[in-house]
Amino acid sequence: MDGKNFVAIGKFMFETPGYPWNVPHTHFIVNKTESGRFEATNLELVLDSIGETIQTSVNGLAKLTAGYVMEIMLERRGHDELVEIMGAGLMEDYWREYRIIETNLSRVKKDLSHNIDRHWVEAIKETLDENLKKAIYEIAKHDAEKLYRELRSKIPGAFNLSFELKTLEALAA
Repeated sequence: MDGKNFVAIGKFMFETPGYPWNVPHTHFIVNKTESGRFEATNLELVLDSIGETIQTSVNGLAKLTAGYVMEIMLERRGHDELVEIMGAGLMEDYWREYRIIETNLSRVKKDLSHNIDRHWVEAIKETLDENLKKAIYEIAKHDAEKLYRELRSKIPGAFNLSFELKTLEALAA
């Protein structure tokens, strides 16, 4: 790992709604090279992309990763091939660096997993909040209607007298 200057880590999360299978998340690490360019490396699939910025290197790696995975899944041996590639253990030195960075990021609550989890938890809370509001409203509406009927039943139906009174003392005040 001599000469490596790791500056970022990340995950690629695949969604495959039109297929009967999933693709596991893959992880990447970004190295700033001596020339000042950025090299993004997919740790499971041993893929690399180089760019002038972190973002361009990761964007390139994302395209490369997506194309490679879909080729394996649709045109080659699918999960059997993924297991072989991901189980080869070729990137153990990179993984060690990734885990160190991830652990250091966790010191200040910036680690990947929790950040992603927080987004999901917030989305779930928002959904729950809306559903809870609706449920509370429906219960309150039902209870309010029941309370109204109960109060209304206490008012005599045949004769109703009400009045308002203000004394002249109210003028002096």
